[in-house]
Amino acid sequence: MRVTSLRLRNFRNHTDSHFEFGEGTNVLLGDNGHGKTNVIEAISYLCLTKSFYTRADSLAVMFGQDVFEIDGVLIADQGHVYRIRIAYQQSTGEKLFSINQQHTEPLSCVIGKFPIVISSPEHAPITSEGPVERRRFVDFVISQSSPIYFETLLEYRRVLKQRNKILLDAKLSKRDPGPLLLPWDEQLVRYGSYLMMRRGKFIEEFQQFISSAYHQLVGREEEPTIEYLPVSRIDETRSEEGFQTLLQTQLRAKGVEEKRTGSTLVGPHRDEFLLKINGRELRKFASQGQHKTFLVALKIGEFFYLKDRCQETPIMLLDDIFSELDEHRAKRLLSLVGELSQTFITSTNPHYFDDTMAFEDRNKIFHIQEGNSVAQNTFAA
Repeated sequence: MRVTSLRLRNFRNHTDSHFEFGEGTNVLLGDNGHGKTNVIEAISYLCLTKSFYTRADSLAVMFGQDVFEIDGVLIADQGHVYRIRIAYQQSTGEKLFSINQQHTEPLSCVIGKFPIVISSPEHAPITSEGPVERRRFVDFVISQSSPIYFETLLEYRRVLKQRNKILLDAKLSKRDPGPLLLPWDEQLVRYGSYLMMRRGKFIEEFQQFISSAYHQLVGREEEPTIEYLPVSRIDETRSEEGFQTLLQTQLRAKGVEEKRTGSTLVGPHRDEFLLKINGRELRKFASQGQHKTFLVALKIGEFFYLKDRCQETPIMLLDDIFSELDEHRAKRLLSLVGELSQTFITSTNPHYFDDTMAFEDRNKIFHIQEGNSVAQNTFAA
């Protein structure tokens, strides 16, 4: 999969910008705040119908305008051409997404159709903070490769929302929520056990991809691992039936506490994924460079996992990827990703690229200044 062209109108600080991209590495150079990240954010809109940067579409509309528009052309590995258009109107909150002039609804059906890997400073909490971001990472990767998982995840979130409402209402009104919870408990067990089974299977498969990527970046002196820790340990085989039994047991055990707190304390929304280097927990012992290297390894692992499962080469979006990396690791990363797929890299510093790759038709460099591309394939704007 690759993006051949992109046009932004009234998007962030881009009034009307047009890009023709190379098939290899596309570097977006410029000072902070001039619109580099906005370009790859627009590509995420094409592939995911949404931004990786913010959840509010209204924030992407240029100040003083009502509508932003993004048009792009994507070509799949087998040569199929997709002409994609997305428009958002701030005054009405309406967002329209079309593929080859056919309106697409619901927007969720686009997930996985155009596989994409994104790494940005907003993803740093995956390695450094609590489990929410790690769950989001795992869910995003599996969802792009499995429509069934994504649909089940949406159903689980619906059940969780309803169950939490019942528990909170019962707490506030001092009533017993038991009878009202029964049908929602059944659905939580059904959907939750499937998600947990798939997460466990994913982690088993994904370990080899992380190890390979990490070793390519820093050698074999450090060994990365990722472990799946459900909200309650389970000793038996991690089958869907095993997780059903676990959830049923935990729902009974946590019933009183759930009534007291007014929230659901059991289920995959409380899972943890433990990241380690040489057996030591990343969050407690790793340096900033190790955090960044592990994050990059996760993203490169994600690339190979999606390529294998989707039978389509993902597009890579790397925003400010070189921060916290020493020059040696930065050069190895650039050499590695340059051989994988079409890649988009934002940076404020051109010295990472001046002696690493040739910029011509396949690899291109764009200087972004105040929402405009002012020069291409040169290091001096």
